[in-house]
Amino acid sequence: MPLLWIALSFITGIVIASLISPSVYLLLGIAIALLLVFILLRLPRFSNNPISSLLLRFPLSAFALIFLYFGAAWYQFRQPNIDAFHIAFYNDRDYEMLVTGTLSEPPDYRDAYTNLRLNVEAVDSGSGDLPASGVLLVRVPQNQTYEYGQRVRVRGDLKTPPENEEFSYRDYLARDGVYSYMTKSEITTLPGNGGNTIKAAVYKLKDRMLQNTYRLFNDPEASLLAGILLGVDTGLTKDLQDAFKNTGTAHIIAISGFNIAIIAGIFFSMFKNIFGERLGAIFAILAIAFYTFLVGADAAVVRAALMGSISLLARQLGRRNAGMNALAVVALVMAIINPLVLWDVGFQLSFFATLGLILYAEPFSNFTGNLISRITKSNNSALTRIVNDYVILTFAAQLTTIPIMAYHFKRISLISFVANPFILPVQPAVMIIGGLAVFVSLIFQPLGQLIAWFAWPFSAYTIRMVELFNKVPHGTIFLGDSSLWIVSGFYIALFSVTLNWPRIKEWFNSLASSLRTVALTATLAIMFACTVVIWRSTATAGDGQLHITFLEVGSADAILIQTPEGRNVLINGGASTSDLSDELGRRLPFFSRKLDWLIIASTQEEQLAALPRVVERYPPDNVLWSGNIQASFSAQALDKFFADKGIPVSRAEAGQKLELGGGAFIEVQAAGPKGSVLLIRYKNFSALLPIGLGTGTLEELEFGNKVGKVDVLLLADSGYAPSNPPDVVQNVNPQLVVLDVAAGDENGLPAQEVLDALDGYSVLRTDRSGWISVITNGDTMRVEAERE
Repeated sequence: MPLLWIALSFITGIVIASLISPSVYLLLGIAIALLLVFILLRLPRFSNNPISSLLLRFPLSAFALIFLYFGAAWYQFRQPNIDAFHIAFYNDRDYEMLVTGTLSEPPDYRDAYTNLRLNVEAVDSGSGDLPASGVLLVRVPQNQTYEYGQRVRVRGDLKTPPENEEFSYRDYLARDGVYSYMTKSEITTLPGNGGNTIKAAVYKLKDRMLQNTYRLFNDPEASLLAGILLGVDTGLTKDLQDAFKNTGTAHIIAISGFNIAIIAGIFFSMFKNIFGERLGAIFAILAIAFYTFLVGADAAVVRAALMGSISLLARQLGRRNAGMNALAVVALVMAIINPLVLWDVGFQLSFFATLGLILYAEPFSNFTGNLISRITKSNNSALTRIVNDYVILTFAAQLTTIPIMAYHFKRISLISFVANPFILPVQPAVMIIGGLAVFVSLIFQPLGQLIAWFAWPFSAYTIRMVELFNKVPHGTIFLGDSSLWIVSGFYIALFSVTLNWPRIKEWFNSLASSLRTVALTATLAIMFACTVVIWRSTATAGDGQLHITFLEVGSADAILIQTPEGRNVLINGGASTSDLSDELGRRLPFFSRKLDWLIIASTQEEQLAALPRVVERYPPDNVLWSGNIQASFSAQALDKFFADKGIPVSRAEAGQKLELGGGAFIEVQAAGPKGSVLLIRYKNFSALLPIGLGTGTLEELEFGNKVGKVDVLLLADSGYAPSNPPDVVQNVNPQLVVLDVAAGDENGLPAQEVLDALDGYSVLRTDRSGWISVITNGDTMRVEAERE
């Protein structure tokens, strides 16, 4: 396998150069000298030379040494030249810089901010624009929209990305050519557009598909499909992302070689039954190519697609050596394009997952087929195919990636070996039906929505199974820091066993009879997983009870009211788009993706920051607004959105009532520039929500005497002492006090004096209990919580 050893030598040279940093000219000179010596010694006049004879016997060793030096020289050559024309030259100055550039990628929208990557054109330190180059990472405020190719100017402090003992953000960004960033900036949009026209068209298509994904599906299924289909996994909540990591199924939502290699194998198994093996492999590779184009064809996706295609090629050729050589060539090309890719976790997982499939998929599959034949006393090809496609392929890929995951993520998921066989079988349906729904919706939205209803059970099943397996005790081992020597030792031991596979195979054959029970149990479990789909309730009608759910969105308020007649009312939204979207997606009826009413009870930024993007997914029919529109950027963005979409907006006034049906209503107790105080009534039940408490509001309400006794009281401003005097609690005398606050609130909320005043009252906090739901028929009340 000459290509394999040449590629490994080149890569080894890159690694060595990163450790000792020799001169590029010295390395290049040695490499060229060795190459000339090799050519001269191959000439006829030197054929009798002992060294020439040695080279004839071991020519590959000579080439390996030459490429080692070429690899080291190439690494040094590709290091950036930080001079006065590079943006990183201006890092860590004591003054702000003005940088002009073009967005080189689509914006990366997060809950609290947006990341932009700029191809720098000019920098101004106060004496006018100077030409500059490089890539700058900029963090800008949320809820503004940008697009690829847009020209902008940003003002802020240029910094060198930080690093510490646990993680080097500097090295992480350097792999993408980023050596400077701004954590805070002011941004101005400039006229004109740059960027590649084809890329711009692809990114616009991707953006439209992302918007349609959230229109077709509720969260969290919408965010799951956004990750699987489009590579946008920022919509998933942190808890759900951690569940995927803990169960070893994160490869499903991250576009990686591991994911594509597994999916490619499954697609190939499907297509070969229809078109035959050769055409099946071609169609599977075409499907990968289309998928790569669809998600934007950035470097990480192209790398993953190449790795996935190589795994298919190796299986089709049926020769391990051919697959190894092809994999080596792909790794060599990637290292030539960007030497720093070797330190990228995605590349490492892609490479070793593909390597695992090349080395172990076929022998493991043969072993499983023979074992099943012996157990069942027949050639059960259907059962063998199911086990091989959904268990053995996963195991082969996981076997070679476990050390990488342990080293980088400091955890090993034991439950992954059980979770993946339950989850992977439905992934082709998730991708094919879900992708078809999104694609068709671009042409005819109602038909896309119809297809989405068929795709939803598979995506819902995926999430519910991940959450179920995440609850298994001790399913994940948290390791802490792992030594690089232990990782290296694992691979040395693994590949030593691989080279002696014939002997190992004899030993496995001797154990086949004792493994029958285990194999039969695993087979039954897989068959059971293929027949079970967990459906969420799709009932849209009310149940005759009033549901008030205090959602967990940090130190802010987001309250979902579901009326006895099935209407849905949302009050405020908090700061996190992903948290709010996930909570609403789990609670709103599947066939009704809208809010009947949205009530803006406070216009402070932390109370509304999540809403501008969420209302695009869950548009309200009507809006009840209280508070100053100019109080926050998000309030202004919402006001513009409602005006553009023609959504009717009513201004809240004291004494105003919003009828909810079935005798339930919301009454505005007070309204002012900061917001409003709301009272919910349903027969004998009442709940007081002082969300927009302003100056003089408590006096206006006579510290609660004007309201009277209530069953539920929401503490104002996350337990801020001046907003929650003891007199109010005593006067309204609630059965339950609810506190919306983030764990470890940066402002130290709730105040201790407020907690002391609540002694003797029943108190539930979202930071400890998660979401809190109050259900009442108007006469009796029961309370449910996520964690209590």
